[in-house]
Amino acid sequence: MAIQDLQLDALVKAGIFRSRTEAIAEAIQMLFVTRPQLKLEASLQLYLDGETTLGRAAEIAGMTRWEFESILADRGIERVVESDPVEKLERQSQRLQNDE
Repeated sequence: MAIQDLQLDALVKAGIFRSRTEAIAEAIQMLFVTRPQLKLEASLQLYLDGETTLGRAAEIAGMTRWEFESILADRGIERVVESDPVEKLERQSQRLQNDE
C-alpha cells in the first residue's frame, strides 16, 4: 500500500474525515483553489467530452459564458451548436405556415 493511502486511512481513523471520499473531495477542492488553471482545464474537457453544456462549463471554470467562448476560440476549438434534424425543422416550419 502506498504511503498516501496509509496517510489517508490514518486521517479517517483519527476522525479528521468521516471517509476516504470526504478526504479526497476536500483535497480536490483545495487543488482547484491553489491551481485555478486546473478548474479551467477540467471544465474545457467536460465540455469537449459532451459531459456539460457550454454555459455549465463556463460556470464550473468560474467565468462568464463569453469569457469561456473566448478561450475556446483562442485554442482553436470550434463551438458546435446542435440543432434538430432538418426534417424536424421543416415539419415545424410547415405547421407554423399552416396555422397562419
